[in-house]
Amino acid sequence: MFDYMQKRDPFAIAFYCGAVPFGLLWAFHHAVWTAFLLQAYLITMAVFVLDTFEMRPNRAKQRRFWKVMLLTGVLVHPLLLFCLWRLDAVYPGLVRRWGPLFIVAILASILEMVILGETVDRLMGTEAQQDGTGPPAS
Repeated sequence: MFDYMQKRDPFAIAFYCGAVPFGLLWAFHHAVWTAFLLQAYLITMAVFVLDTFEMRPNRAKQRRFWKVMLLTGVLVHPLLLFCLWRLDAVYPGLVRRWGPLFIVAILASILEMVILGETVDRLMGTEAQQDGTGPPAS
C-alpha cells in the first residue's frame, strides 16, 4: 500500500525538525536577528544536508568529498551569511513577512549550492571521473 514511500535518512529528518525552534522564535519576535537565524539555519540545512544527503547521497559516502566540501564551505558559507546579514539589516522589510523571508533563503540556498557544487566538482575532478561518480570529461 505504501510502496511509493522511501526510507528517509534520520540524520536529515533531525535537521529538518531543527528549523522549528528558529521558526517559532521568528514567529513570536519579528526582528532582523531572529529572521537571520532562521534564514541561516535554512540555508545551512539546504546546502549541507538536503543537497548532500538527499539529492546526492553517493557523494556523501566519499571521504574526499567531505574534505573538499568542508574546505570550500568554510570559505563560501560565512561570506554568503555575512552578505545575507547585510541584506537583512539594510532592507528589514524583507524579514517582516514569511514570503520574502523564505524567498531570500531559497535564492541564497540555490546560489550557495551552485557555487559549492561547481567548486567541489572542479576540485574533485580527476578522482571523481576515475571513480565514475563525477561529470564526464569534456
